[in-house]
Amino acid sequence: MLINSRKQSLVKVKELMPGDRIVDFCKGDDEHYEVIAVRPLGHRFEVTFRSHRGEASAHYNGNAYISAFR
Repeated sequence: MLINSRKQSLVKVKELMPGDRIVDFCKGDDEHYEVIAVRPLGHRFEVTFRSHRGEASAHYNGNAYISAFR
């Protein structure tokens, strides 16, 4: 994944866009995720991610911040 050529910034969940990339540092390993869909659910948002493990969705408060590469 081309992370180095992108700018990392804090983004509100409700402002995430398909193509944004997230890196999660878990248990000493980097997990890379690509946002493929963002769907409003009232005050919450369903964000669908893709990684080498497959696709998964999670629900977040729309005003929460997440570190993303754009």
